[in-house]
Amino acid sequence: MPNAEVPVANPDPTVLRCNLHLPLASGVERMASSVLLAATGRKVLNLKPGENDISHLVPGVYFLRGSMTEDGRPGASVRKVVVTR
Repeated sequence: MPNAEVPVANPDPTVLRCNLHLPLASGVERMASSVLLAATGRKVLNLKPGENDISHLVPGVYFLRGSMTEDGRPGASVRKVVVTR
């Protein structure tokens, strides 16, 4: 069985401090779910469209996983996020 690859739209990490902003979407994209994962793969936060407070997170590397690609197609998308203080 071949390995399924999850496309990474932009390999450069996003560096954040206190808030993570997910764009407000319309139509089907509103139903798309996004989660923030620790580097170990453990879910640390369910994300909603708009501002998400991440000030309580320990600084480090996280991954934002969504159920829509960045161009709005169904499918998984992953983006690296670095939380700093």
